[in-house]
Amino acid sequence: MKHWLTLATALALSGPVWAQEQAQPQTDAEAGKQVQVSGVKDPALRPYRIMTRGLDAFDKHHALAPKADLRFELWNADGTVARADGLGLRLAGDKFDQALAVDAEATFVLPRSQEAFEDNADLVLNRKKDQMAWRPRVRSPGVPDNARRLGDMRLECEVAWAVMKDQMSFMVRTALTAAGGMCRAPMTVLSYRAPKQLASVTLVSGERSRPLKLGKDPGTYIVPLRDKAWDDESLIVYQFAGDAAAPKEQGAAAP
Repeated sequence: MKHWLTLATALALSGPVWAQEQAQPQTDAEAGKQVQVSGVKDPALRPYRIMTRGLDAFDKHHALAPKADLRFELWNADGTVARADGLGLRLAGDKFDQALAVDAEATFVLPRSQEAFEDNADLVLNRKKDQMAWRPRVRSPGVPDNARRLGDMRLECEVAWAVMKDQMSFMVRTALTAAGGMCRAPMTVLSYRAPKQLASVTLVSGERSRPLKLGKDPGTYIVPLRDKAWDDESLIVYQFAGDAAAPKEQGAAAP
């Protein structure tokens, strides 16, 4: 029986659903002005100590995307686009308190902080935690806007697995761990979200190509992360609904 990990789960693996253009991050001072958590019930997203497992996983598996950095992106619990306006985020403990800049795409960098770790700080957002969620974001430079690099997606999966595995049931976590982890387990099917509604998705590496299965949601598709026949430089090329057919050579770099 396959264990489906889809956008409806709390595993934070779906792709970005907002604009592709990068915006300049806010300064810490600007982010701090937006953080108002008083009166918000259960504002903590995750404990910092657990989130650092994702930083460790990124360092351990960085060879999957050696030119990429790690950011985290915020999204609404129903899978819709998160608006950055009014979002405030900070690391907060009994003694430690640091505002984190949230950029125009609702993404942020999680810093390394021994002080936050020792103070058992939480990642705190000025929203109820059942309203918002997070997901890792890894983007190698040079990938077209209508494509994703397979190595980037594999690295995102490793980061998410490191942070979220303790939220799975004991049986599921044990089974996936024994199979090499969520990103490698043959019983796992991973569904990702594209930026827009899809007409088709193609996995491309050099002269080879393979259509990928779309999900029930017209913006989602199934990613074969564990298939070693496709290297990390493979591209997943989107054809969006309503767009003209993209040139075949556009996917020459892969997933």
